[in-house]
Amino acid sequence: MRKFNSHSIPIRLNLLFAIVILLFMTIIGRLLYMQVLNKDFYETKLASASQTRVTTSSVRGEIYDAAGKPLVENSVKQVVAFTRSNKMTAKDLKDISTKLLTYVTVSSPDLTERQMADYYLADPAVYKKTVEALPKDKRFDSDGNQLSEAQLYNNAAESITSDQLNYSEDEKKAIYLFNQLNAVGNFATGNIQTDPLSDTQVAIVASASKELPGISISTSWDRKVLETSLSSIVGSVSSEKSGLPAEDVDAYLQKGYSLNDRVGTSYLEKQYEEILQGKRTVKEIHLDKYGDMESVENVEEGSKGKNIKLTIDLTFQDSVDNLLKSYFSSELSNGGAKYSEGVYAVALNPKTGAVLAMSGIKHNLETGDLTSDSLGTVTNVFVPGSVVKAATISSGWENGVLKGNQTLTDQPIVFQGSPAINSWYTLAYGSGSFPITAVEALEYSSNAYMIQTALGMMGQTYQPDMTVKTDRLESAMGKLRATFSEYGLGAATGIDLPDESTGFIPQKFDLANYLTNAFGQFDNYTPMQLAQYVATIANNGVRLAPHIVEGVYDNNEQGGLGNLIQQTTSTEMNKINISESDMAILHQGFYQVSHGTSPLTTGRAFSDGATVSISGKTGTAESYVAGGQKEANNTNAVAYAPTENPQIAVAVVFPHNTNLTKNVGPAIARDIINLYNQHHPMN
Repeated sequence: MRKFNSHSIPIRLNLLFAIVILLFMTIIGRLLYMQVLNKDFYETKLASASQTRVTTSSVRGEIYDAAGKPLVENSVKQVVAFTRSNKMTAKDLKDISTKLLTYVTVSSPDLTERQMADYYLADPAVYKKTVEALPKDKRFDSDGNQLSEAQLYNNAAESITSDQLNYSEDEKKAIYLFNQLNAVGNFATGNIQTDPLSDTQVAIVASASKELPGISISTSWDRKVLETSLSSIVGSVSSEKSGLPAEDVDAYLQKGYSLNDRVGTSYLEKQYEEILQGKRTVKEIHLDKYGDMESVENVEEGSKGKNIKLTIDLTFQDSVDNLLKSYFSSELSNGGAKYSEGVYAVALNPKTGAVLAMSGIKHNLETGDLTSDSLGTVTNVFVPGSVVKAATISSGWENGVLKGNQTLTDQPIVFQGSPAINSWYTLAYGSGSFPITAVEALEYSSNAYMIQTALGMMGQTYQPDMTVKTDRLESAMGKLRATFSEYGLGAATGIDLPDESTGFIPQKFDLANYLTNAFGQFDNYTPMQLAQYVATIANNGVRLAPHIVEGVYDNNEQGGLGNLIQQTTSTEMNKINISESDMAILHQGFYQVSHGTSPLTTGRAFSDGATVSISGKTGTAESYVAGGQKEANNTNAVAYAPTENPQIAVAVVFPHNTNLTKNVGPAIARDIINLYNQHHPMN
């Protein structure tokens, strides 16, 4: 038997006391660290654990035209708001909705059976009874394990019959409120839709906070786009119900937005979202030691968003709209526009890129209705025709095929086994072959000059009945399109609108497509791209991004347009890679198009009746309509004025006009320039 050693007890007790003392010293040291040395850190941490912040959006900034006329309207109103505690149950929400209905009114609520089922199951006893009555396979899986709470609830909701949801009209109003309350997340704030609140209702709801936990009065607003010729570019704003667009949620949340914030979803509203969005109201929710919501405190007051003013004067825009409508109606009356989708025009300031007008008249081919379609100037694409020939000549210079005002022979272009390709006047006048310069090629709109330039970019010189080698076809098309894109043709213009089209640029093409593209009969462009192209020529080869917004403005005391905060500056996209002397040749060619005296001059309509000197280029893209049975033209035009000091650049597109004897494009461009000169006299 082992003998017990009594001397070991004091040793063990001493060791135990030492350990206890060490633990106490550690705890005291930790408390010293927390309460003295690092007091601020832990006080902040404790405060953050007992409070949370929620934000709500403020009234949105407004959009004005260049003269200060509003294009949108905010309707501000007082609404019921609800901030949800993390401890609120469905039964709590049911009680709040019933009590709230005694203070507000709700008319004709539109409810689904699922919404009524959710209300029915908000009573815990009813929910428990409903779950217990479910078939076994609706409560347990195949292994006998109980289904998740979410699955159980869904099965319970689906088991509710219409007979169980036989609610009165007043009960349906409470259900309508309940479902809105239930849609608000924990520690979030949402606006509750009711009938418009009277001043008395606002006062009563505001004073009933004790019996309506989480309920308060807040400010909301409705956004209305006013009916103008610019309505289609204003865009839209999400609703309180939809909140942040699903595809942009993460990006917005990183910027401090809340899920239910209303944001711009298209065009100007989307492009200038962060400017138009008001400063958010920040509320701090304080929790007690049990985690229950104790109080709600306003930390930061919100304020209305900033305003934007456009470069477009609505009066001038409407004048251009009316002009287009008049021309189109005239062509409709003579049968020329029967198959046309409409007519479009863009006017830019070539020195700044400011958009002066972006006008469109859309023709419904089925009903015949004409409607404003300014958005179509950046979304619709068309075959441009000969207006692009300055870009083709530029490509010849850039790729060493042409030199200066080089002379080529204008003649019918005949390849082995193919029909002749003629300039329009060869067919009209039977002129045969004669020398022609780059300036004359623009003035007379020579297809032959462009084809010979395109062949040169393939490393070949035209010879009658030649066989064209296509081993350098893709390279040549790439070079041609590269120059076109320097002018903005087939490239993003840089305009301050989202989702603009960059044109239709087919990746599959053959030799015929390449050659016809040299005179504008293959790739498709938007009217805005064509306007940027001619503005670049007018601006001596400097391509500027078009911009619709002139500046950002503050709010005045009445909440309207205040002082300028930030002016929009011009953005240079690139410079055309040609010499000043070559650019001067293009200017001379465009001048001759409008002012030339030869019977072959193509654009005298620019000058006839013009109030200032206009330079420009016409374009006729051939097509067929009515199932290929009727010949039609895209009668297009680009122009700038005054010739010596360009202040406006214009592009006009009139597709599928079957009136082949009349070129309305340059006449429309001239009249737009005359209108601008009337509104803003040019020197």
